[in-house]
Amino acid sequence: MPPDGTIGFRPLRECDLELMARWLAAPHVAAWWERAERQVEQMRSHLDDPTVSPFVVLLDEEPIGYIQLCDLDGEREKEPALADQPAGTFGIDQFIGPAGMIGKGLGTRLVSAMAERALKKDAKRVLVDPHPDNAAAIRAYEKAGFVRLGTFSMTSGPALLMARDP
Repeated sequence: MPPDGTIGFRPLRECDLELMARWLAAPHVAAWWERAERQVEQMRSHLDDPTVSPFVVLLDEEPIGYIQLCDLDGEREKEPALADQPAGTFGIDQFIGPAGMIGKGLGTRLVSAMAERALKKDAKRVLVDPHPDNAAAIRAYEKAGFVRLGTFSMTSGPALLMARDP
């Protein structure tokens, strides 16, 4: 049974990066997010990046994960798999930090909440790009209303591109 409680988001701050580094080193996160120290530096760079909005995921005000919403309009030239996506496409990347929170339906809830937030604003489409072998993430995204677009070779490796439209 999924934990009750309210999913929320607050902007990532410099003081959160130590917690992010610990979570990124956890086996269930490291399996899909490689090179924790590089990821933390990217998160730090996103604090001042107008195209990426990094957030701490909260469950009843307690940190349980990380999520970022990325404006993908400027990524089409770097990432050919995005070439056919409509203007106003955003991407979501996330993880749940505490291992004890995995498998409780929180991934579906937090991805759905962020997708709804983006679509209520300016997003025309929201994408996720799990590794094709990440069956748990794919199930969570499908439960959150994302549909499969196909498997692509991305700069980060193979990815199943999935979309949610308004």
